[in-house]
Amino acid sequence: MHVIDRYDAEEIRRLNASGEFFWLDLDSPADDQLEELGEILGLPPLAVEDSQEFGQRAKIDDYGDRLLIVFYGAQHREGRFAAVEVHIHLAHGRIVTVHQGRCEPLESVRRAHAHSDHELVYRILDALSESVLTFLRDIEATVTSLEQAAFEHPTQADRRQIVMMRGRLFRLLQVIVPQRDMLETGAGAIERVLGIGSGQAHHPFADIRDDLVLAVNLIAYCRELLAEALNVHLQATSNRLNTIATRLTVLASIFVPLTLITGFFGQNFGWMVDHISSFTAFLVFGIGGIVIPGGAIWLALRRAGYLNNNGQ
Repeated sequence: MHVIDRYDAEEIRRLNASGEFFWLDLDSPADDQLEELGEILGLPPLAVEDSQEFGQRAKIDDYGDRLLIVFYGAQHREGRFAAVEVHIHLAHGRIVTVHQGRCEPLESVRRAHAHSDHELVYRILDALSESVLTFLRDIEATVTSLEQAAFEHPTQADRRQIVMMRGRLFRLLQVIVPQRDMLETGAGAIERVLGIGSGQAHHPFADIRDDLVLAVNLIAYCRELLAEALNVHLQATSNRLNTIATRLTVLASIFVPLTLITGFFGQNFGWMVDHISSFTAFLVFGIGGIVIPGGAIWLALRRAGYLNNNGQ
């Protein structure tokens, strides 16, 4: 197998004319290079046009003896995982992969040294699907830590991360579900183009689909954990607000009657000023008028359960 990692029109013509099996891996080719490549290899114009405009959905476009497979993987980019879109132009004896920027999963395929086109296709799809699982396992570890933090010491930063992560997982789900489904219906087209007939050992494309099924289930599991963690955050916030409101209500229940009593005796009516002047009157009406109602209110609140052993 010949592996070419740059666009060389003469070398591609030579290999195509000789019928040798080759793999052309292109990183961000120019539009005119893709058009010339389409003429050399006889790629369908619509397939070439799709590879000139990335952001395609995961799909298998069947052009008879040629296929365009749009498949997604994941890789580290700028300190975090990001989805990587790979276009695979498939024909018997030659494979072209197109991507924008470095594609780490394909680098591992190069080191594997596949000996046939059907083995290479399997390794490419398997490496991309495995990269998604690696990404999701990393996400699962983060989600578990966020769930633990939600029960122990929830913060606003954690809640923001939960919301953002749920959005990322939903977008990934929109990619992986069609990718999983297309292998169920499109595996036959891949086997036909690669020349894998009945009675021959089929490559385990079903294993790749199983990986994607596992990825979909893992996404659903992580989203469920994030939803629970978000509910815990919201419940914790609600509980704090309820506690504050309860304490304010208790304080109001104690001090509003006392304020009424002190306000009444604070009025400078002449009768009060003339008749309530002894020390005994001060103790009974002044101190007693505050202590006795305050004690009665405290006892009533305690019996009602508003005052517990923690002093709340």
